[in-house]
Amino acid sequence: MLGAIIGDVAGSYYEVLEVKHLKEYKTSRPYEERIKILDRNVPLFDDFSTYTDDTVLTCAIYDAIKNGNCDYKKYLKEYGLRELELGKDNFNRARFGKGFVKWLTSDNIGISYGNGAAMRISPVGYLFNDLTTVQMETVKATIPSHNNVEAITGAMAVSTAIFLLRNNKSKEEVINYLKEDFYDLEYNLEELQRNNRFSSRSSESVPVALYVFSISTGFEDAIRKAISVGGDSDTIACIVGSLAEACYGVDENLKEEVKKYLNDDIINLLNSYYGEKEWKK
Repeated sequence: MLGAIIGDVAGSYYEVLEVKHLKEYKTSRPYEERIKILDRNVPLFDDFSTYTDDTVLTCAIYDAIKNGNCDYKKYLKEYGLRELELGKDNFNRARFGKGFVKWLTSDNIGISYGNGAAMRISPVGYLFNDLTTVQMETVKATIPSHNNVEAITGAMAVSTAIFLLRNNKSKEEVINYLKEDFYDLEYNLEELQRNNRFSSRSSESVPVALYVFSISTGFEDAIRKAISVGGDSDTIACIVGSLAEACYGVDENLKEEVKKYLNDDIINLLNSYYGEKEWKK
């Protein structure tokens, strides 16, 4: 869960740059700009970095499992509506997409095929202890707002990978499993850095995140590579971060650094999972 949140916060500023460039120039950000983040001397976080809906809804799923008898719809609505009341975010944007807001404020069934389920699903992969339950709970956590086969597939790929990684499967074994059961993951990093366009569609962004994780060499490397491919940067980095945590653990310096961008409620939730001693290492 913490890995997902670090990815979200780190990617938030770069997603704004991606969207701004696309609106102004009708093209993706230049390759030369995107790959600057690969330089370890470039800070992972910016003064304007912030948690986004990815973090809020990840916390909602965690809280639903730990304290809410897995009533995912109730907790997603409660967290979402509470966040909505805060108004615009640090970048003067709405805190959720229009489709999710429509779901939050109505009794409609959500049929989105977006990546919003995959970005929030990491607690399911971490908190349940057999693969069948992980996959069943993934469906339950996804369908309230994303009752669509694309969204369910994306979320299932992420939660399954997390479960396998935390149960001592190697990265190579997990990637092979994903290729056999979910996506082919046939990408090239430089090609993505040059040409990847913004998309929040699950079938277009989740496989990119899985590929980036597959070529990572450590936690921070995974987050930087995720941001370097552009597109929906906060969500791609969020998904990559959730996988990277299960594979590598979280770099100690980033545990402390990300706190500056989180509110007390989020920090208290993290403490309840990781324990204050582990969180403060």
